[in-house]
Amino acid sequence: MDLLRLQRALDRVELVSGLGIPGRGQMCIMALVACLAGEGHTDQPRTASPLIRGFAIPVNDEMPDAMRQRLKPFAPRILGTNDGRDAERAELLREALVTQILPRARLRYGPAPLQARHPLRLVERVWHRMRRGEIRRRIDRLVEQSERGLRPGQEVQLAAATGRLLALCARDASDPREADWYWGTAITLLDRMCEVGAETRTPPKIRADRLEALGPAAHRLTSDGVAAAG
Repeated sequence: MDLLRLQRALDRVELVSGLGIPGRGQMCIMALVACLAGEGHTDQPRTASPLIRGFAIPVNDEMPDAMRQRLKPFAPRILGTNDGRDAERAELLREALVTQILPRARLRYGPAPLQARHPLRLVERVWHRMRRGEIRRRIDRLVEQSERGLRPGQEVQLAAATGRLLALCARDASDPREADWYWGTAITLLDRMCEVGAETRTPPKIRADRLEALGPAAHRLTSDGVAAAG
């Protein structure tokens, strides 16, 4: 595959939250994988690792629009990852959870009393407490699961839960640098999971022609996240 041709084809696509509308040049990361593999418009491409899919969908759906476009180069790399090596990818995720993600998240989301300094902020604080409660529950479940070990068939559940946790923590972060850490960790993990088996994998033919046949997206995002005419 001509890399320049592939890059130009990918430039015709805007990654969006949800499945997307191909006629407008809009897809989620997994629908883009399916398109490149010559499959129908779906977020469950047969060519993709179920574990990678479980992780990538919540990350794709919750990422800010401009940052989401950074996922596009992973689409051709995900082709052919349904290769029977998800147990290795799950162990990679489990190690990252235990050593990096959970320790950092638990520092922020430990038990704390609800304190409303001003009555007008009560509703907002209740909402944040509820959201943090959800994050704490996810953390506790992942801690328990990581300590107990994975039973057969739980790998995809672990990947989806990890993707959701990273997305929730990033969206909830008050400091942009904290949000960047969680999104950056998600991108790094996706990169590492794609690398598993890459040295021996023979991916299917990349159908860049299918992207070239798409209509242009209704709008494009610049690197600053500003809509530009397409």
